[in-house]
Amino acid sequence: MFYKLSNTSPLLLIEAAFDAKFKYPLLFKNAPIINGLSEQTLPVITMNNPNKIDYAIWGALPQDYKDGWENFQNLTNTLNMSIDKIQTSDWTNQLLNHQRCLIIVSGFFTSYLHNGEVYPFYVYERNHRPFALAGIYSTLNDGFLSVSLTTSTMTNGLKNIHNIGPDFPIAMDGNNARDWIDPDLTTFDESNLVTLNLKAHTISKEFYKNDIIYDSILEPAHYNGMPILSVK
Repeated sequence: MFYKLSNTSPLLLIEAAFDAKFKYPLLFKNAPIINGLSEQTLPVITMNNPNKIDYAIWGALPQDYKDGWENFQNLTNTLNMSIDKIQTSDWTNQLLNHQRCLIIVSGFFTSYLHNGEVYPFYVYERNHRPFALAGIYSTLNDGFLSVSLTTSTMTNGLKNIHNIGPDFPIAMDGNNARDWIDPDLTTFDESNLVTLNLKAHTISKEFYKNDIIYDSILEPAHYNGMPILSVK
């Protein structure tokens, strides 16, 4: 599961990268780690409003849902969902066809299993620029948005740092991200999307402790005996 993201990019850099303005700029906050297991909001660009950056609760809820976020997440975790799973569920399939969005981040995290231990990797754009992850969104009964990260088994150069699951986020830069929210997109495979060239390095295992965040948490950490410490 991909349940943590990072967004350390300045607001103006994000707006320039995606040629869009924040709907509520005063609400924007940087965060080295965004933990989706507690109710969090993420900056998103939706199909219906491609020139504005809005906010959505992380963990998609059904369209027009009236109950609480935690109640639904206790039934089924929707922080991220594979395209295959989305297409086989009535309520999410409709979102994939008509309510796709871009989730703006500066990085995300993977885990690598080696010799009985897991090691966290921080994944980011090689020039530390903001980029987008593919997502689907819903509009709730109270008008708020909710969002789920969309994952895929499409080929990428980072599979060797994530060996505990087959799926991976679909990452795109500001130029190619518009393809994902194009209303004319009707098939969802790698031939339709230009994915982003990313870098990654190991970080401290303190990352796995949900209540620990410090200034250098995203800095490289080195482990004896690990065959891979950084990629690209």
